[in-house]
Amino acid sequence: MRPLAGAAVAGVVAALAYLAEQEIDRRLWNPRSHDLDLLGGMLTRNRQCWRPLGFIMHLGAGATFGIIFDRGLGARLPGPYWFRGLLAAQVENVALWPLVLLLDRVHPAVRMGVLAPLHRRAYFLQAVLRHAAFGTALGALLDPERDGEWCRGTCMTCW
Repeated sequence: MRPLAGAAVAGVVAALAYLAEQEIDRRLWNPRSHDLDLLGGMLTRNRQCWRPLGFIMHLGAGATFGIIFDRGLGARLPGPYWFRGLLAAQVENVALWPLVLLLDRVHPAVRMGVLAPLHRRAYFLQAVLRHAAFGTALGALLDPERDGEWCRGTCMTCW
C-alpha cells in the first residue's frame, strides 16, 4: 500500500482525466453539460462561483475516491488494475445516477436553463465516458505492479 498522499494524488490526476474527457464529449454532442457547474451550483446561486467551486469539489472527490480505491476497493475487484478502476467508477456512476431526477427538479443551473436536463440518454452516455476516463486512469496509476512509477521525479508522495 502506498502513502495516503500518493493515492490522493492519483485520484486528482484521474479527476483531471475526467475533466479532459468532459471537454471532448461536450464539443461532440452536448455543450450544455458541465459537471463543474453542476457541482458548484449545489453550493451557491452565484453563477460566477460555480466552476471554481465545482473544480475544488471535483478534485476533492477524486482524491477521496483514489484513497478509497487504494485502501481496499481496488484489491477486491477482478481483473487488471486499469479494469478494476473502470469497474469501480462505473459502479459509482450507476449507483448515483438516480440523483439526477432530484437534481433536474431543484438544481439552479438546470432550472435557469444553463445546464440541459440531466435525466437523458446523452448525459448518461457522457457520464459513462467521463467515469471511464477517471476509472481507467485511476486504476492504471494505482496498479501495485507499477508502484508509483508514474510520479517518480514529480512528487515526493510515492518515493
